[in-house]
Amino acid sequence: MKIKLASPFRNAFAVTAALALSLAGCKSCGSQATSGKPKVAVSIYPIYDLVKQVAGQDAEVSLLLQPGKNEHTFDPTPKDVEEVSKSQIGVMVGLGLDPWMEKLMKDAAPKARVLKVGDRVPSRTIDIEAIGEEEAHAAHGGKDDDDDHDHEKGQIDPHVWLDPQNARLIVRAFAEEIAKIDAAHANDYRARADVLDKELEALDKELEGRAKALPKKGFVTFHGSFGYFAKHYGLTVLAVIEPFPGSTPTGAYVQKVLGVVKEKKIPALYSEPQLDPRPAKVLSDEAKIPLGVLDPVGGGPQTDGYVKMLRYDMAELEKYQK
Repeated sequence: MKIKLASPFRNAFAVTAALALSLAGCKSCGSQATSGKPKVAVSIYPIYDLVKQVAGQDAEVSLLLQPGKNEHTFDPTPKDVEEVSKSQIGVMVGLGLDPWMEKLMKDAAPKARVLKVGDRVPSRTIDIEAIGEEEAHAAHGGKDDDDDHDHEKGQIDPHVWLDPQNARLIVRAFAEEIAKIDAAHANDYRARADVLDKELEALDKELEGRAKALPKKGFVTFHGSFGYFAKHYGLTVLAVIEPFPGSTPTGAYVQKVLGVVKEKKIPALYSEPQLDPRPAKVLSDEAKIPLGVLDPVGGGPQTDGYVKMLRYDMAELEKYQK
C-alpha cells in the first residue's frame, strides 16, 4: 500500500485563515520589527544554527521548522505566521525544499529581505543510478507529483548544507545580508562569521580524514539527502530506501535495494529522525544487518548544532564498520 503524506499549503483555506488570524492580532508588528534588534526567521535547523552563531547578541533569530519535523510536509501555524511577520530577514534553503517559507514571507512579511542560501552555493543534481530511475518511479506509484520533483533524478538536490564548504559560503552570505540592514553591527557579524568559518574549515579537514579511513565507501541512506556529504568526502550513496519521502517503497523496489545491500556487503542501514523508520526497519530485518540513524537536519540531543550533526553522522558511518 502506498502512503502519501499531506503536502504543505494544500489546504489553502486553512492557511489563509491562519494568516488572517495572526496578522489581525498583531497590528503593531510592523513597528516592533523596525525597533530594537533585527529579527531573522529561518526555515530549518542546520541553517538556523549557522545563522544564530553569526547573529550573536545583535539580532534575534527564530526557527520555524522545529527539530524532528519533516520539511517536506510542514504546515505553518498562526504562531509561525506571526513570528515571520516581525522579521526583517527570512533565511531559507530554496531549490524546492522549503516553498512554504517563501509563501510565508510573501504573505506575512512582504517588505522583508529573503536569503535563499541554495542560490549562494554550488549545487548538484540528484543521482540515483545505483538503483535505477525506473525502480524509483515505480516506488512512487508512477505518478508525477510536483511536490516530489526535488527528489527525481536529474533535478537539483536541495540538501546543500551537508557539504561544510557550502556551509562556509552560507555563513558569509548571511553576514553580508544582515550587515545591509544593521550597519552599526556589520563588523561584529563579519567577525563572528570569521570565527565560525575557521571552525567549519577545521571540521571539514577532520571529517575528510575520517572518511578516508572508512573501509567501505558505499552506504545506503533512507532518502536522498546525503548526496553532497557523500560527494564531498569521496563516498558513494549506493541506494536510497525511500526515494520519495512519505511514499512506501514497492516490493520490487525493496528487492532491488536488498540486492544492492547483499552484493556490496553493506554493514548497516539507516533511518532518519524526521521520517517514519518502518521501511528501513523492514529492510534491515530482512537483510539481517543493524539499523543506524543518519540525521540530515539535526536539532536532537546528539545533533543540536551544525558541527555536532556532521560529526554524529560520520560517527554513525564509522560505528558499523569496526
